[in-house]
Amino acid sequence: MDPIYWAIVLLVLGILVVLLEFIIPSGGVLGVTAATMLGAGVVVAFMHSVTAGTIALIALAITLPSLFVAFVNIWPSTPLGKRILLGAQSRQDVLPPDHIQTPYEKLVGRKGTAKTKMLPSGIILVDGRPYDAVSDGFAIEPGDPIRVIGIRMNRLIIQPYDPADDLPADFSGDKTLEKTLDELGIDGLDRD
Repeated sequence: MDPIYWAIVLLVLGILVVLLEFIIPSGGVLGVTAATMLGAGVVVAFMHSVTAGTIALIALAITLPSLFVAFVNIWPSTPLGKRILLGAQSRQDVLPPDHIQTPYEKLVGRKGTAKTKMLPSGIILVDGRPYDAVSDGFAIEPGDPIRVIGIRMNRLIIQPYDPADDLPADFSGDKTLEKTLDELGIDGLDRD
């Protein structure tokens, strides 16, 4: 039998094994087998003639990338591809269940005290219950009042809290708007 026929058989079988490699997870065994068959097919084609070997190389250089691109575009829509690949995930698929998420969300805006020194992380008490927390850039001493301002990576984000901030501001005796710039200690806009 002429070597060109063996070359064609090896190249066709190698391409079929490449397709199997895309479908069947083999840990690379099928890929190595396909590479061996394709390489042997090219060598046998060169044994027939330089022209046949060059044509085999060019055919593989065009066929393999084209198969790969076609397979990547088509395979996800096949029944097997749909079962193996994940589709677009919804918010409910990636977020923890509500019973895990809700306790921390209910704490945002609540006030408590630092149980340990917060440099920047430590433990706080909110309604008598301890929670892991991270201070938002401030060192907080044990016993200092804090306010929960957010949640990041399942940790409460806190900042120091001043109870005087909750008092309503009294502007009844404030006459700031009636004062002149000189009385406020502000230089005028005149440029001399």
